[in-house]
Amino acid sequence: MRHPLRKAALVSVGATAALALASGPATAAPSSWTVGPTSPVTFSASSTNTVLNLNGIPLTCPTASAGGSLFNATGSPGHIGNITSATFGTTANPCTSPVGPVTPVANTSTPWRLWGADYAASTGTTTGYIDRVNATLTVLTCSFRVTGQVQTSYRNSTGTLTISTNATRKLTVSNASPGCAGITANGDNPGFNGAYRVRAPAGGTTSPTIVGNP
Repeated sequence: MRHPLRKAALVSVGATAALALASGPATAAPSSWTVGPTSPVTFSASSTNTVLNLNGIPLTCPTASAGGSLFNATGSPGHIGNITSATFGTTANPCTSPVGPVTPVANTSTPWRLWGADYAASTGTTTGYIDRVNATLTVLTCSFRVTGQVQTSYRNSTGTLTISTNATRKLTVSNASPGCAGITANGDNPGFNGAYRVRAPAGGTTSPTIVGNP
């Protein structure tokens, strides 16, 4: 007569094996990254809606742009690009908020870095992040600085770079002036969301490709 504990153990092992086969092999993070059409390549990016959400106050920019370069890389995460210019709003289409006009000024004297972390070959999507984000914003008499990181997702088929913040990739407020009372304070973590259409080479009509290699 078989021992009931042994029978239960065999059932458990069988179920675990079946689950492993059903879920398929584990995917490994890319060991290298290839960008196209060439490496390195300059890029330009534009957005028609970026929003910095500050304690429930949306700071909205109807236009935004960025530029820099993309290049091949190794490792995961892999450093696949630098952002050397970024603007938010124009004289004709300024950034706005419920409490007044907004003037953001990006500081890219130290380039913001684009990193690739994971790649989904089935959709041609690279997820990663941008670090070294650094900008100063002015709202009426309130002036403050935001620094940190943002989460990114780029899909080759659409040429769209989606940007957001989360608990890991976040921005932090510092150098808040006295006029910021009731708007923001040092240590706040504003949310950011935006979608950029990317072109490479810069000013061209085609989108770059980013591929993570096993």
